[in-house]
Amino acid sequence: MASWLSQHAEYRAATDADCQCEDDIRQTKAGYGNSKEAVPDYHPYSATGDFNRDGAEDFAVVLIDRRVQTANFVVVVFNGPFTNRNVAPAFIKRSLHRSDALFYGPPGKKPSPLLVGPFESDSGFLLVPSRGTYKIKSVEP
Repeated sequence: MASWLSQHAEYRAATDADCQCEDDIRQTKAGYGNSKEAVPDYHPYSATGDFNRDGAEDFAVVLIDRRVQTANFVVVVFNGPFTNRNVAPAFIKRSLHRSDALFYGPPGKKPSPLLVGPFESDSGFLLVPSRGTYKIKSVEP
């Protein structure tokens, strides 16, 4: 991803501070009072896991498009395995809201698809693997 990002200066990696959701991050890391659900290394704008269920670890990240003033958050998914030749994203979705975080898990359970959406909400969308990329499936409340 770093190689791809170095070739796309219009983007920068979103940070925890960009989320403006310190309490949500803290609660997610603590498991909302349930240690079995805790994600101690949680960051709202990055996730790793076998999203496409091919046995290789994949990586999702939220970037900020410097060229756009509003709705400038972008989710990008890279499928593993990672090699120097394999640097093209498998999926890009633009125009995310600042509150749209990445969720994958929970720990210790069979993984569900990668979820993109606000903390503690019934809205958002799932990224469902489909032929080397991902399809968006809306989350129904």
